[in-house]
Amino acid sequence: MIDFLYSLPDLGLTTLFISVIALGFVVAPLVRFRLFGPVSKAHSEIVRTTMTTVTGFIGLVLAFSLVQAQGNLRLVQQTVSGEALQLNQMDRLLVRYGNDQVAAIRKALDGYGDSIVVDEWPKLAGHDSSRRTATLFRALSQQIVAIEPAPGRETVIFAELVKLTEQLAISRDDRLTATDLALPPIFWEVIALMMLLLVGFAAFMEPTQGHIGSLGGLGAGLGLLITLVFIFDQPFLGYASVTPEPIAKALVVMQARTN
Repeated sequence: MIDFLYSLPDLGLTTLFISVIALGFVVAPLVRFRLFGPVSKAHSEIVRTTMTTVTGFIGLVLAFSLVQAQGNLRLVQQTVSGEALQLNQMDRLLVRYGNDQVAAIRKALDGYGDSIVVDEWPKLAGHDSSRRTATLFRALSQQIVAIEPAPGRETVIFAELVKLTEQLAISRDDRLTATDLALPPIFWEVIALMMLLLVGFAAFMEPTQGHIGSLGGLGAGLGLLITLVFIFDQPFLGYASVTPEPIAKALVVMQARTN
């Protein structure tokens, strides 16, 4: 179900959430009126005051959740951008090394970067990783460690290559760990319970044309906020997810670089 929702375009997802939630608010008082009849104006006024308070609480929870979700998304974007920068820096150092021995390592580096985009990225949405990508990185690391630098400039570059290899390993681990990055389930549970509570209170509003219109607008507004939180909640799912574009751009620069 979650995968299906994230497969929808943002506009379609927004329309779905707004329609369902607004419909719930509109239908609730109509169903209550049909089953139990009218309520007194005093009770209706109490319900309206209570709904205002509950709506404020829901707004606060949704605002906090949206900030948290956007922060998680930016964190993953920074991780991917950092990984792309490390790939480019390593390729630049290999070119500067100026030894035919590293020509094969540059190809291995390019193959690893390409595998991130082609093999591993599609698996991230399913909280998985690519064995081929892991194998290519292991081979790349072994090739770099096997370099036998001459004293002087080559030794300095070799030390930087080893350092970047370690940073690449950390960046990949951070990216894979980020596949589980999302709002804690308790956030969604609280939002769902508060929405059910609000719809329950809405049922005791008199189903006049004005009340129905205002309840529909309230549901649409809350539906829009919930949609925003939902869209940004999963960093690797949906149309607003993190993309491998920084790594793809780095690969283009690396492939254009000549020895």
